[in-house]
Amino acid sequence: MDDKPAVYRFPKDPLPLNKLSLDGTWTAGYERFTVGPDARLAFSYRAKNANFVLAGTGKVTVIVDSRTTKTIDVSGSPPLYRLTDDKRPRTARLELRLDKGLEAYAFTFG
Repeated sequence: MDDKPAVYRFPKDPLPLNKLSLDGTWTAGYERFTVGPDARLAFSYRAKNANFVLAGTGKVTVIVDSRTTKTIDVSGSPPLYRLTDDKRPRTARLELRLDKGLEAYAFTFG
């Protein structure tokens, strides 16, 4: 059963490596989070690429180390979307700005 919408805030301190943080309104479900108003997600990672399983209809703005790198059009059932694709592993802060109604499932890294 899904939870009720909750408002989250990014921490003031930088995110430690491999930590995720939510900002804005999100609704936690059994296998997914549903995006609410002004939702953002931040994650610090070390990898060549980052991927995210998303469903619904809307857009996701990808920001890496404070620089917008792409906008992804999400449509339909939950496929895997490539967020970053670097030639070598690197440590970075990934931020996503997601349209209301999208469903977020899982991250993968390579």
